[in-house]
Amino acid sequence: MEHVRLPMHVTDAQDVRRVSVLKATGLIEATIDPAFDPGGNYRLAQAALIVCITDEGHGEIQKLRGGSVADTHAQAQPTQGLDPLDYLRGIKGATFPLRVEDHEEINCVEALKQAGYVDASISAALIWKGSGTPQELAIVRRITPLGRAQLVRAQLVQGKRPAD
Repeated sequence: MEHVRLPMHVTDAQDVRRVSVLKATGLIEATIDPAFDPGGNYRLAQAALIVCITDEGHGEIQKLRGGSVADTHAQAQPTQGLDPLDYLRGIKGATFPLRVEDHEEINCVEALKQAGYVDASISAALIWKGSGTPQELAIVRRITPLGRAQLVRAQLVQGKRPAD
């Protein structure tokens, strides 16, 4: 799984179950489509979206490869780029609609949009006047209720009381 591009959409029933286990153990951040079982049993879920591998997940991968956990942070960070959930935390107080032109930030917006955390539109790469290179544009209209719930959950996991 070394060269997997995230976010990744999973639809195979066995893989969705594996995603739910990895999410429950804190090794990945993912959204799992709601199951139709009123008990919330993920065995019936039909799809999942893996957003990112957590620091703990990278640590486990490093341990499996025979490296030390201390090496994990130094090796994982440069290749990850901007983390979509960090980006979500960064825009929580923004004035919307928010115009995004940076390529890495647009990748975050795309991941957050697919996860259902933001309401956004992303243009195709266009060549703007005065520029010879194609440039994308994203407009984030709002953080969805699901995205706000994720922000609260992340604060609770960090042991902080959420701000209202």
